[in-house]
This record gives sequence, C-alpha cells and structure tokens, in this order.
Amino acid sequence: MLLNSRKMDIRNCIADLLSVHDCVIIPGLGGFIGNYSPARIDPVHHAFQPPYKKLLFNVNLKQNDGLLANAVADSYGTSYQDACALIDRFAGECLHVLKSGTSFVIPEVGRLFSGREGNIQFEQDKQTNLLPESFGLISFTSPPISRNSQMLGIDPFMVSSGRHAARKFMLPRVLKWAAILVLPIGFAAVIGLSQYGRITSDDTSHANILSSVFSRFSSASLVEKRTVPVIPVMNRKTRAVTVAPVAPPETKTSLIRSDDSFAVIVGAFRIKENAENYVAALNRKGIEATIFDRSRTGLYRITIGTCSQREEAVEMLARAKSSDFRDAWLLAK
Repeated sequence: MLLNSRKMDIRNCIADLLSVHDCVIIPGLGGFIGNYSPARIDPVHHAFQPPYKKLLFNVNLKQNDGLLANAVADSYGTSYQDACALIDRFAGECLHVLKSGTSFVIPEVGRLFSGREGNIQFEQDKQTNLLPESFGLISFTSPPISRNSQMLGIDPFMVSSGRHAARKFMLPRVLKWAAILVLPIGFAAVIGLSQYGRITSDDTSHANILSSVFSRFSSASLVEKRTVPVIPVMNRKTRAVTVAPVAPPETKTSLIRSDDSFAVIVGAFRIKENAENYVAALNRKGIEATIFDRSRTGLYRITIGTCSQREEAVEMLARAKSSDFRDAWLLAK
C-alpha cells in the first residue's frame, strides 16, 4: 500500500542528492546534472563569487538508475517498488503543471517551466550553493582601493637607482654559479688522481677507473637502491655458501571482479576525474573500490564489491547500507 504523498516531499530528496552526487535522474521527467564552477571575480564591479555547483537539466535522462528511488525508500521507510510508484506520480504531476503554463519549483534547486516551443526549461536557484566545499562562503563586493606613492612609501631616488644596484650584484651571482659548477669537476679530478696509482700497479683497465669515478657523481648513486632481501644458503656437498633472494609476499586477491553479475554501487559521476577522486578517497580509508563500468547515460559507477550470486549480493548490500553507504544500491547485469 502506497504512503500518502502529502506527507512526503520528493523535492527535498532531490536537493539532498544533488549536494552529494553530480547526477540525479527523475524517471519519466529528466535528470539534473551538476558541474563544478570555480570562483569568479568581476573586475568591473569588484564582486567575488565563491565556487558553486552549476546545475543543468536534460530531458533525455529518463532511465531509472535507482538513486532517487533508494533515497525515497530510505527517507520515508517504504519499499523500493512503492518509492518507484511515488516517483512516477510525482513526474506526472510535474508534467501536468508545466503543460498548464505554470512553473514547477524545486526548493534549493530551481524552477522548471515550459518554453515557447513547449520544451522544458530550467532556471537554477542562485540563492543556494549545493557545493559542500563552499559551505559558509558568500558573495560580496569589495570597493576598489586607491594607492599613491606616498601611501606606499616609495622613494623616487630608490626607483632610479634600482638598475645600478642590479648591475652591482650581477658579478657575485655569476661567481657563485661558477663555483657550483667547478666544485664537482674538482672532486672528480682529485678522485681520478687517486686512482692513477692503480693503473701502474695492477692490470685494472681505464674504463673501470672512469666508471668508478663517475659512478660517485651519477644520479643513480644518489638514490636509495631498494633490493630484494636475500638469505644465505649452504651447499652440504661443496660447503659453498650461496645467496638466494627471498620471494616477495603474495598480494591480496581483489574481491572486485568485472565479470560478476552483481555489483554494489556507492556512487555515480558524470566526470571521470570526480569518480577517480572518490575511489582514491575510499582507498585511503582502507576500503577497496573501483570504477565498475559506465552506464548508457555516461555515468561512471563506483563499486565496493561484486559477486555472482544474488543471495550473496543482497547480504553485501545490507552490510554496505549498515555502514557509511546508506545510498548504496545493487546493480544486476
């Protein structure tokens, strides 16, 4: 039995989802797409506007991706099927209002209205910033500041004599760089002379001496070399000791497989860079996550676990919802 739609407002769920996700689809109506807009300064009016999430409305995004339905079901304690039915009724009421020539307002998001040709237009609410990183930042206007030479404390004589001062200190700077370049060459010459006795005393080749000299100044010798740990092993017959490298530790097998039939989705992003940043943030927390696939609407969907059996997938989804992923949903191929 469906809940009374008067007791709930699906529009509030849309605003909450847009503050976290970059795409929210209303099946049967269209989808809102959020893009990052950087901070701007108007040089004419001296106005500062903080970064915000710019919203667009696309009428072609009508396929149900489960994001809004899961949010409605969790917020109002109803089943997924009843939430889908409520969203369909909400989309029908919105289309009826737009056909009558009246605007349909979604709080903190904007208003939808019908254009001259009957297509749906969208105007974003400029009073609300849905970007979490800009929480607490407001727009303001700063008047221009007039400055003169007396306020800055600039002496005209110092300005005219600045060029002569630059010429005066040019020679010591050149000598400093010359000393830096000559110093390694001097060290190489000293070490080369120290190796000269080896040429006359034994059969060491010149190539070996040069390689030993220049290896001390090579960039590879300045980098810490990481070698594989070794273990000495004694041969019982020959009593010879050999060194055997230790095998590296086995890597942990990933629990996410792209060929599984079910995947727990915890996020969907229009921009691939945003999806990669979210995956990196989860990995830093010790949570295994990756981009599972790209939907037909162009969304990069992120998963934290896959499996091939439905029962196991339902249990995995329940564990995700009981933790930090209340908006997680199950994707079936």
